[in-house]
Amino acid sequence: MSGWKSYYLPWAAWVAILVAFAFVALPEAPQPPALNVDKIRHASAYALLGVLTARAAAAQRGGTFALVAAFFAVAAVGAGTEIIQMFVPGRSADVVDLGADLAGGLLGALAYLWAFRGGRPATE
Repeated sequence: MSGWKSYYLPWAAWVAILVAFAFVALPEAPQPPALNVDKIRHASAYALLGVLTARAAAAQRGGTFALVAAFFAVAAVGAGTEIIQMFVPGRSADVVDLGADLAGGLLGALAYLWAFRGGRPATE
């Protein structure tokens, strides 16, 4: 893959996976009382979205734009999946989940930008 495809196809594939999971009623797994595994899963999944968004956006316009793009992309996908869950039996929308999505997405974007010097990867 070269050009825009190498940046946007992984992003689109991950968004499709996140949206697909919004349509699936998952059984509740037992959780340790002191650890909220659901929020960790949300933050982790959206951290990858933040990384992929920052990678694609930084290739186009640089680090600051990448961080703003990551915020809006994560907010849109996170809000969209929460809205979808309102209509799926066995699922419910949760603003705290959206908060975990945003936190994970921003941390992922910041980690990418920090690791790759302002959005310019050392190897590209």
